[in-house]
Amino acid sequence: MTDSPLGKPYDYAVSRLAAAGGDLEALPLPLQTLLLVEMAQAMIDSGGLEYFFETDFPNNPAYEVFVQAYRRIGAESAAACIEASALMFPFGEPHFFEELRQVWLEKMRVDPRFASLGERITGDASVWEKLSQYVQRHIDAFGA
Repeated sequence: MTDSPLGKPYDYAVSRLAAAGGDLEALPLPLQTLLLVEMAQAMIDSGGLEYFFETDFPNNPAYEVFVQAYRRIGAESAAACIEASALMFPFGEPHFFEELRQVWLEKMRVDPRFASLGERITGDASVWEKLSQYVQRHIDAFGA
């Protein structure tokens, strides 16, 4: 059991992920969406966009995967923040290059555009509301 505010649907998604050997892409789209947004937003809320970009996620999903998950739940503003900040990296496919990301994050932290994007998404309660609504719209996918 977790401390997720999404309760049983989140626990179900986590159990299905474990059963799939950690292969997120093996899960139905609603479960993927819940796990991606929950993981990303929890990190962003606790450490900002910096914390999100510092992390090497399992199987190195492209940041676009997170952007699309946010868009599926209707969190367009948050999706735009991740998308715009990911495009600030001066090299392609930054999700694959942790060391380069670390170097560039040092420079990006002082960029007012990056700071503004971080301020917009960090603590955005509407993301959690939209995620909860998304789960309710797809409740059948969560073993309910």
